Amino acid sequence: MKRHTAEILLVVVTALWGGTFVLVKGAMASVDPSTFVALRFLIAAVLSMLLWPAALRVIDATTAKRGIVLGALYGAGFLLQTFGLTSTSPSTSAFITGTMVGFVPIVQFALFRTRVKATHLMSVVTILGGLYLFTAPELHGVQTGDVLTLISAFVWALYMVLIDRWSTDLREEPTKQNSLVILQFVVTCVMAAVGTAIHAAPADVDLVVPWDKPLLIAIIYCSIFASIIPTFVQTRFQQYTHPVRAGVIYALEPLFASIIAFVLVEETFTTRQLIGGGVLIAAVVVPDMWQMWNEK
Repeated sequence: MKRHTAEILLVVVTALWGGTFVLVKGAMASVDPSTFVALRFLIAAVLSMLLWPAALRVIDATTAKRGIVLGALYGAGFLLQTFGLTSTSPSTSAFITGTMVGFVPIVQFALFRTRVKATHLMSVVTILGGLYLFTAPELHGVQTGDVLTLISAFVWALYMVLIDRWSTDLREEPTKQNSLVILQFVVTCVMAAVGTAIHAAPADVDLVVPWDKPLLIAIIYCSIFASIIPTFVQTRFQQYTHPVRAGVIYALEPLFASIIAFVLVEETFTTRQLIGGGVLIAAVVVPDMWQMWNEK
């Protein structure tokens, strides 16, 4: 039961992430990627400290070390993905980000020699095929942003494997799990702030932020609904499912992004996208059905 509850929550998290594409793309017209990420996670860090003040008091050496490592990966993933979005299409970015599901079993084997189930391999192959059909990345050519996003996909895979392992170690210590969430936000904010300073220094760029409506909406949504809530759910509940399985669920992000775009701006689907969307859903549902059938 815990596994199914956890996976439902991960689906909700993925839907929340799907709502960020249009907002982030619009915010990039006002600020550079590093500044946006710094503002997003500054707010997330402050709010999470206010939500879980006790988590600050239980940070020991091990928790701090793990939080810093997770934060470095978390920050690198977001920065690479956000910079990538400035020079590639959202659909290509979504596809490449989704390939992280293919890296997860490789990282698991490399770090922990973990055997991957046949159903997980089936999900990986199916999800990659569905993402390719759904996003049609071959129509846009290869851009610098594609390379950055591919690197971020590997970083996300490494992050997913480690957070699964370390949050499982803290299963009976939820306050320390919250400590990991806070540390991730703080490290990401610091990394992004350094990136902003490096970007601004050579050209003497004015760091005044134009607080227009699109930027405000994007930062508020991304800091709360796409950062605090998802990272809390990942840290607390991903441990109850397999990292590959979690990666398959996260790979539904472009599908949710397109559905949200359809609802909000009446974006239409091609036949190819409808087929790809069906394959993506099948990648999540069919392996479970296969397992239940074999257990009868």
